[in-house]
Amino acid sequence: MITLPRKAEKRQLETTISLINIVFLMLIFFLVAGQLAPPQDGQVDLSKSEQAPPLPPPDALYARSDGSLIYRDEEITAEAFLGHQTQAGETVVRLGADSALAADKLLGHVAALYAAGAHKVLIVTRKADP
Repeated sequence: MITLPRKAEKRQLETTISLINIVFLMLIFFLVAGQLAPPQDGQVDLSKSEQAPPLPPPDALYARSDGSLIYRDEEITAEAFLGHQTQAGETVVRLGADSALAADKLLGHVAALYAAGAHKVLIVTRKADP
């Protein structure tokens, strides 16, 4: 009797490892991408408005209720803030003001930003609850 050698059975490809690798890479991507935009100042409670953009702007200047200007968790002046801005052309400043900040202090900050060279100052608010 003649015996023929059997062909080795092909192992099926495991797609689970590839799927785990892809999910892991996506997780790392979203962890890194989530840290690109600096968070909003935790001590500032933005004023409410009816027509506010859905997200707080990245890299905004914040005015706390005590009147201090904060940029990236450090106190700063209007002149120093505009010195950090290296954009060519018109300088647009996004100012997130605390809802408890007095109006005269807010207007003083806006005037100081214009005096320091800002071309446009936008007051950042949050959308009012329905």
